[in-house]
Amino acid sequence: MQISCPVSAERVNENIVRMIAFMVALIGVVCLIFSNYWAMIFLIFDFYLRAFTTGKYSLLKWLALQIAKIFPLTPKMTDAAPKKFAATLGFTFSLIVAAFYFLNFQTIADVLAFVLVCFALLESVLAICVGCYVYSYWNILFKRN
Repeated sequence: MQISCPVSAERVNENIVRMIAFMVALIGVVCLIFSNYWAMIFLIFDFYLRAFTTGKYSLLKWLALQIAKIFPLTPKMTDAAPKKFAATLGFTFSLIVAAFYFLNFQTIADVLAFVLVCFALLESVLAICVGCYVYSYWNILFKRN
């Protein structure tokens, strides 16, 4: 299935997105190992910056850009709208995970954090963006004219 972007012509570098996803996965693993909701709090803010703003102040985006300078990969441009939608889902997911940790529903929080890590690893390792697929299906269901 081809991921489409009917919203805008804005493009992002897929390599940067995949590096960010790997860092999200690492932070999620830290969260799981130490049962620490502060890692999720960090992800909430970073996902917020990337989903609802330009991402200019996102620490994970900044780190990915610095890594890209060290290892110059050929940019692979892709539609930004599905990636922003995926970041919105990441924001929501992180918010829910942090709430469950805060409310001491440890098992539910761990399971959801594990799912978040799996989704981030799918993006970073295999270039499978679950949020982008949800975005495409969402647009099919609620087709915009």
